[in-house]
Amino acid sequence: MTALTRAAITERLRSAGKRLTAERELLFDIIAEHPHLDAAAIYRLALEASPKIGQATVYRTLNLLSELGLVDVSTFGEAHAHYELRTDDHAHLICLECGSVREIPPPDGLRSMKGLDGFEVHRTELEMIGLCPKCLKRRRGRKRQAGSAE
Repeated sequence: MTALTRAAITERLRSAGKRLTAERELLFDIIAEHPHLDAAAIYRLALEASPKIGQATVYRTLNLLSELGLVDVSTFGEAHAHYELRTDDHAHLICLECGSVREIPPPDGLRSMKGLDGFEVHRTELEMIGLCPKCLKRRRGRKRQAGSAE
């Protein structure tokens, strides 16, 4: 996947009349290093690195980065947002039990599906929700134990 360069980030901010502050750079680095975190987890990591950073600064910056198309926001079926750097199209595999999120390439032909009727696709988002192999194995083991206990 292609991540944005520091120069591209700076230029995108500059074109919006903003600058790359230390706080914005910190938050961008946290998101780059820890994709799929929610705002609360990003704030906790930011506090470790910069104890004076405010929660409002974190939320405003996340909104700004999202509005400028520098980060993607996904809910993963939850009531709150998760953040990751804007990259090439990909799909998310989301585990219902442990909450793990894994990225995979999108299915071939997703952008050229039939029925788009002239709609020009710029980006795709796909979330597949189910059970990861670890949780599936654990669940099957519990079912076997329950069956043998009867």
